[in-house]
Amino acid sequence: MMTEPVAAILAQKYRSPAALEHALIDASRRPVKERAFANYYANPGGAKDGGEHSLHQYQGHIRKAEGAEMTSTPEWYDSPESEQLTIPTMKRGMTAFIITGDAARNKVQTMPGGGYATVQIELPRDWDKLTAELGYKPLKEYKL
Repeated sequence: MMTEPVAAILAQKYRSPAALEHALIDASRRPVKERAFANYYANPGGAKDGGEHSLHQYQGHIRKAEGAEMTSTPEWYDSPESEQLTIPTMKRGMTAFIITGDAARNKVQTMPGGGYATVQIELPRDWDKLTAELGYKPLKEYKL
């Protein structure tokens, strides 16, 4: 989710949502060992197959299944390794960009998830009257 000013700045460099998504995927990677550890131990029932497979074996699975690559370790990441085996943190075609919020603010929020859905919202016929009583402008005056 991002405000309109942030979206406008991003649109100057990335000519489509797909171009922005690809840039984010290319720049956002996670060490395989962190991904495997989190899924193996942190999720309820996560130790795969009742613990029949070791964490090391599960890391091998993650490496193959999620397209692991050796990448340079960023300076800010506290690691003695100059390179690490990493995986993308996002999947192509699974990113929703939502423009929302106060146009006078420059905020972005990234929310992890397993996908998204579009849901039709039907407002009451007297919506403008109901919101006018609360001090809001009629809906047609907002940019949607």
